[in-house]
Amino acid sequence: MKAASAGNANNGMLRRSFLVLSVVAFVGCSSHTPYSTRVGLLDPGSALTVVVSSANVNVYKPAEGQASDQYTVSATALENTNPPAPAIEHAGNGVVVRATDPLYGLLVRLPDRVNLVVQSNKGNVNVTDVHGSVDVRAGDGNVRIMVPGVAQAQTTTGDIDATIGATQWSGTLKFVANAGDVTVFVPEIAKFHVRLHTDDGTIFTDFGLHGTSVGNNETIDAPVNGGGSNGVDIESHRGTVRLLRLTPQA
Repeated sequence: MKAASAGNANNGMLRRSFLVLSVVAFVGCSSHTPYSTRVGLLDPGSALTVVVSSANVNVYKPAEGQASDQYTVSATALENTNPPAPAIEHAGNGVVVRATDPLYGLLVRLPDRVNLVVQSNKGNVNVTDVHGSVDVRAGDGNVRIMVPGVAQAQTTTGDIDATIGATQWSGTLKFVANAGDVTVFVPEIAKFHVRLHTDDGTIFTDFGLHGTSVGNNETIDAPVNGGGSNGVDIESHRGTVRLLRLTPQA
């Protein structure tokens, strides 16, 4: 058996500064004018769920000057299509945004301390600088998350790139890709138990961990910084798994 860790993970993986979470542009939609924009209010601790059949979903914090408890949902259409506006329904302790027709993109401004769930059959999902828990479940598409708190994600086909800023959380955060690479940055001072696994790929980590491998199958199951009751579980059936340190900004 050979070690399944990889020292400083220098293969193209540069260290990220701690919580550099600048809002990026609405990917691919700068030339598209939204055909539908709706706003509403949500209290801290509530949830906003996005359910789309096909769309690139981008979620950010409220815009400058926007009330911290106000959400915004803006939809852009595919060329030569006339889809209905996404439906917004009250459910449980929050709202559900539902787009059953294919869209070019969906832009969501999420209120402060509101939890987010995204369920997407097709399309990329980008979540940046929101201050609630994040749970993304994507079918065909890449997932990119950069948040100061906690997140988890899964994809069927696509890569996951997640940066979380929390040093403590409850339970186990799971990141799973069926066919794609998974990269997760966690604060270097966080204490947790980690499980890293790939059925057909390679594991990289700069946390100084070691594991085992059998053929293309590699696993690391170990405490980080002494371990803790919380955990991180990262798995790819066909792809590379990376657990990397999120270092303080100089």
